[in-house]
Amino acid sequence: MSTTAPAARTARTVARAEPVGSLLRNPQITAQIDKIFEGSNTYVRPLVLDTRAERIAELNRLADAASRAAVQRQIDAGLDVVTDGELRRSTFIGSFYDSVDGLAQPGSRLIAENEQGDVYENFGEPVFADRIRKAYAPAAEEAAFMRSVAGGFPFKITLPAPSYFLTDFIELGGGAYSTHAALLEDVVAITRRLVDETIAAGARWIQFDFPLYPALVAESTSSLGSMIELARGEGETEQTLLDKALAADAAVAKGIPDDVTVALHLCRGNFEGGFWSGSLAPIAERIFTELPHERFLFEWEDIGREGDYSPIKHVPKDRIMAMGVVSTKTPELEDEDEIVRRIEAAAEHLSIEQLAICPQCGFASIYGDHLVSAEDAQWRKLELIGRVADRVWGR
Repeated sequence: MSTTAPAARTARTVARAEPVGSLLRNPQITAQIDKIFEGSNTYVRPLVLDTRAERIAELNRLADAASRAAVQRQIDAGLDVVTDGELRRSTFIGSFYDSVDGLAQPGSRLIAENEQGDVYENFGEPVFADRIRKAYAPAAEEAAFMRSVAGGFPFKITLPAPSYFLTDFIELGGGAYSTHAALLEDVVAITRRLVDETIAAGARWIQFDFPLYPALVAESTSSLGSMIELARGEGETEQTLLDKALAADAAVAKGIPDDVTVALHLCRGNFEGGFWSGSLAPIAERIFTELPHERFLFEWEDIGREGDYSPIKHVPKDRIMAMGVVSTKTPELEDEDEIVRRIEAAAEHLSIEQLAICPQCGFASIYGDHLVSAEDAQWRKLELIGRVADRVWGR
């Protein structure tokens, strides 16, 4: 495997500009994913691996080449940490789903409706048909690849936050788990094994995505629905869900070696135009004080929908808050001066030395779902983030 030489630009000691995770897939990669999951209702590799291993190998070859180019472009854009773009994944959560046995095909694909009334068909979530067990290590494979091509530049590997599995996205189905809370115990144990393997493969930056918390304060939900109705039917309340979510997310983050950066990206939904709305103020203090993560990446590109920046006042003095003030929901490029003003507004609640900047979410969290579809728009937004970081924090 060829190795990419380090770029001339170097990362800041404290990362001020970073991507969230996913980048747009090129048409060749998209077509190959189509081939892999042709006839499937879900996007889980182990469910098609027996018959489509060669197609998966070709996807990995295409993704390797595209990721090498994407790494250099992120560095050139002025980012302080890079990703492989999650290009070999069909969904951001693939680093977990593709690691386990025990899942099964859902009965149908997912039908969703966005705020404009447009109806979409996409892959459904797999069914937890049997008790899951760790069988593969996709995140560790990504880390080994990135270690070989990043040339010593910092890179991150992403995994779903365990508390994601308390949401109504998760269909228990097969009877192996009586409640989402019972499933969560196995999710925590498996995720921690995946983290340890990923670190052993060379990762020094682990990010957990899409925790439960926005569902607990949601005022409007678009196509996402409540997302905690099933858990309520299992006897849970918002309070018990918050307790269990915090405990699970903390459990996988605690004990990670000190030389590994641990981050949490709080997503409000990025699927087919369905988003959660509502201020985090009621639960922010518990999130920031009970979770041990060193960095937080929170969506905050629309304070009318997400509430003002005041909840960040609870961020402990030794942590970093990356403000997701550049949108991946629209191709229009934000005004640089306005983005600087948003960072300055955040600095009214938290020291500028504790702030950083990132996109509000990934650009292609789920295969086939691109609210920003043009790669040039994607790169202009990442370059904007790099320029703002240079203006605000320097190098």
